[in-house]
Amino acid sequence: MKGQPIPYSSEELQWLSENRTLIIGDYHSRFAKKFGRKDVSATNLHALRKRKGWKTGRTGCYEKGNIPHPNAGLSGPNKTSFKKGHKPHNWKPVGSRRINVEGYIEVKTVEPAKWEQLHVLNWVRENGPVPEGYCVTFIDGDKLNCEPGNLELLSRGELAVINKMGGKGIPPELRVTAKLVAKVHSKRRERIDANRPQNSHPRPSREEIA
Repeated sequence: MKGQPIPYSSEELQWLSENRTLIIGDYHSRFAKKFGRKDVSATNLHALRKRKGWKTGRTGCYEKGNIPHPNAGLSGPNKTSFKKGHKPHNWKPVGSRRINVEGYIEVKTVEPAKWEQLHVLNWVRENGPVPEGYCVTFIDGDKLNCEPGNLELLSRGELAVINKMGGKGIPPELRVTAKLVAKVHSKRRERIDANRPQNSHPRPSREEIA
């Protein structure tokens, strides 16, 4: 019963002491077979060894002079995953192109994995760096048409107005008009912000109120 001490004869204790270095599975099976002790579990014998202070000679650590098992080394994919010069299956050389999840063409420019948007690269090559607060956009709305003649700069404020007007849903014949309206609206907001006292709170736009 649980909590009750398990009795052992002097002969059993002597055998247990002399064979204490066996691993617990062999220790238990040999003891049970020799003495017919089906009432004693491996857990009981492990606890007995601890109570008696019988050392098994095993620390659980690799010690100097130990010979590892033949199959103890790396195997499978780990053995070659990080070999010097090894390239993953999806590696692409510098200059490769892909289309990202937002539909923009990207070009690999630097190893190991730097990708940049093609339309931005083309704009910078032709016109210089993109000013802060501006984005390179497509005149015809086609993200795959990255020719320099199809690119233009719009401020983030202008883009916000265009998006409120329908963004990609604006018909091609109305794009030029939508951009003019966006520029006028953006300039108007800039003048209002410039003339507003620094300690005053900005008035919300109609869109913000709505």
